[in-house]
Amino acid sequence: MALGLAGRVVRRSQGFLEPGEQVWRVVLAQGGLNPWLQSAFFLSGLIGARLAVASWGGPGVFGLFWSVLGAVGGAFLANVFISRRVVLMTDRGVVVLEYGRFSTVKPTRLVARLPLGTAMGPLSGLWARTELAGERLWVHRRWHGSVTAPAVPHVGER
Repeated sequence: MALGLAGRVVRRSQGFLEPGEQVWRVVLAQGGLNPWLQSAFFLSGLIGARLAVASWGGPGVFGLFWSVLGAVGGAFLANVFISRRVVLMTDRGVVVLEYGRFSTVKPTRLVARLPLGTAMGPLSGLWARTELAGERLWVHRRWHGSVTAPAVPHVGER
């Protein structure tokens, strides 16, 4: 089995695959909000909390605490509007799985099983926009190579 995140994802996804199905590629993606908009939630929480504390006349350390708390709250709120996806390209097709918003990459349900050869690309930029299974997804540059690579076994054997 391949090491690293892709290997762990494949191991955790076995319950959603057909017997004997081989995973060739793993792609992590997210649906919902544009990833750049997530930063706006974070900054809004940070600035909003900082302004609120400043209007109360709180001391510096107190203001820093509330600023950090506001930023974390903004990031948490952004996660509510995001759906996380694992896309597995296998020898039999493309499997789209959902995984939890606030947990590690552990698939929780099958979203779609698409035919072999279903395209995700072309992808470009830091966060590439694509559509798969009727859902708009954002794929980080880290995973672009997995999408464009030739369809040959990559992740490892079961």
